[in-house]
Amino acid sequence: MARSRPRAAPAASSHGATQREIDGLPRQVMAEIQRLERTRSYLFPGAVVRAVLRWQEYAREPARRRWAYDSDADPHGECCGDPLYERERLAGVEQALSRRAARALRAVLAEADARWDR
Repeated sequence: MARSRPRAAPAASSHGATQREIDGLPRQVMAEIQRLERTRSYLFPGAVVRAVLRWQEYAREPARRRWAYDSDADPHGECCGDPLYERERLAGVEQALSRRAARALRAVLAEADARWDR
């Protein structure tokens, strides 16, 4: 008897990221990211997806709410991760990826980076 195909994990916010893929990235790039997560000591499975979601979520927030992350009064740093640290982590991942994969990741992050630079 044939087994049924497993269902995909549901998407979640960056607080408890269960999403396994990043919208807009080809599967080959996701495979390279997952391989990198398995081989680098500073990453864990799902770290890049979590960092991308957290950075995009933070960049969408109004500027008046961003000040808390720039000061020591960060109310979410312990539970949700510091979005500025997550962006630094993504910069390190970009350098570890191949040129093609890094270009694709930068394209996904471009909108959030543009919002941050405003």
